[in-house]
Amino acid sequence: MIDRRTFLKLSAGALVLTAAGALTGCGDTAIDKTSGVAKIGDVTFICATPFTHGGAPRQLTYWTKFTIQNNSTEKVVIKPEDITCIFREADAEETLYFKRKELVAEPGRTADYNGSQEFFLETKKNVSEKNSTGTYELRVCYNGKTAVFLYGNNGKNVTGRVE
Repeated sequence: MIDRRTFLKLSAGALVLTAAGALTGCGDTAIDKTSGVAKIGDVTFICATPFTHGGAPRQLTYWTKFTIQNNSTEKVVIKPEDITCIFREADAEETLYFKRKELVAEPGRTADYNGSQEFFLETKKNVSEKNSTGTYELRVCYNGKTAVFLYGNNGKNVTGRVE
């Protein structure tokens, strides 16, 4: 059993360490319960619930916030051609292509890309009006594996896995 003075010293020390971690940003980015998560080695990919759009007749678009938590000692670089999305509906399948520059996360850093300007995919051609309520499968290739995020027409969440 410890005395009161020792207990207070230990409690104060624990409080200081907790506060220091919070102030320095120690730990990972908070993950929304509706986001999909896929981890490849020391790199975690997080895909938020997307904003999708299909319409009469225009391109099918997929916007989302995409986060790369790089806990490795190497720089993560993902080229645009390594990011695709497949839209599937009962009688249709369309491929959407990444429309921005490569994604980069420095060693030990987190990189956030917002959907409105930095992370979105579109079809190359116009699609018919009916194509908008199917499923979207976002695929990000990295280090010989693929992070896969599936978003269905339930509109509530994204699931993540690694292939």
